Amino acid sequence: MIKRSAAPRSPGRPAADQAHPDLREQLLDAATALFADEGIAATTMGKIAAQAGVTPAMVHYYFTNRDQLLDAVVDERVMRIVAYVWGGTVGQGEADALELVIGLVERLIDSAEHQPWLPPLWVREVLNEGGLLRERMLSRLPFDRLQWLAERVAVGQRAGQINPAIEPRLVFLSVLGLTLLPLATARTWQRVPPLAGLGRDALQRHVVALLMSGLAAR
Repeated sequence: MIKRSAAPRSPGRPAADQAHPDLREQLLDAATALFADEGIAATTMGKIAAQAGVTPAMVHYYFTNRDQLLDAVVDERVMRIVAYVWGGTVGQGEADALELVIGLVERLIDSAEHQPWLPPLWVREVLNEGGLLRERMLSRLPFDRLQWLAERVAVGQRAGQINPAIEPRLVFLSVLGLTLLPLATARTWQRVPPLAGLGRDALQRHVVALLMSGLAAR
C-alpha cells in the first residue's frame, strides 16, 4: 500500500498541534499596542508580526483576516475593561449616585494605568469620526448600565443630593471626557514644564473634585 504524504503547509504556519495559545495572546497585545500608537489603518499584519517577532503567516494562522483580528481586540481586550469598569456597579441597585460616579472614575483610571493603550485607542478608534472600532463598540456597550446610572442620578436629584441642572444622561460621557482624554494626551502635556510630574493620583483627585463640585447640590 502506498502511504500518501500529508498536504504541505504554507511556509511559516504551524501544524494544528503546534499552535500555542500564549502566542495568540502576544499577537493580540502587539496589535492592540500598535493600533493605539499608530492607528488601525496604518497597522499592517506585517507590522504586528514584526512587533511579536513572528512571520506574517503566523498572524494569519491565528486571525484569518483583519475583521477577525479587530473583533478579537474588541472582545478580548477592550470589552474586558468595560466589564471591569461597570462590574463594580453590579449589585448596587439602590447605590448613591455620587459614590457610583467616584467608583467609575477610579476603575477607569486604574484600567488605563494597567493597560496604557486604552486611552489613545479609545480616542483614536472609538471617539474619532471614522474610527475603525466605533461600530463594533456601539454594538457591544452596556447601554442598560448607562441607563441605570442616569436613573440613579435622577433619583439623587429628586432627593436633593444632585445638582438639578445636571443632565443625568450625560454624566458618564463627562466621566469619560475627564479621564480618558487627559490620559490619551499625557505624552504631550507632561512635556510642558508646569504640568510635568502629574500622575494618576493627581488626576483622580482632580476629576473627583470637579465632578463632586458640579454634581453635588449646594
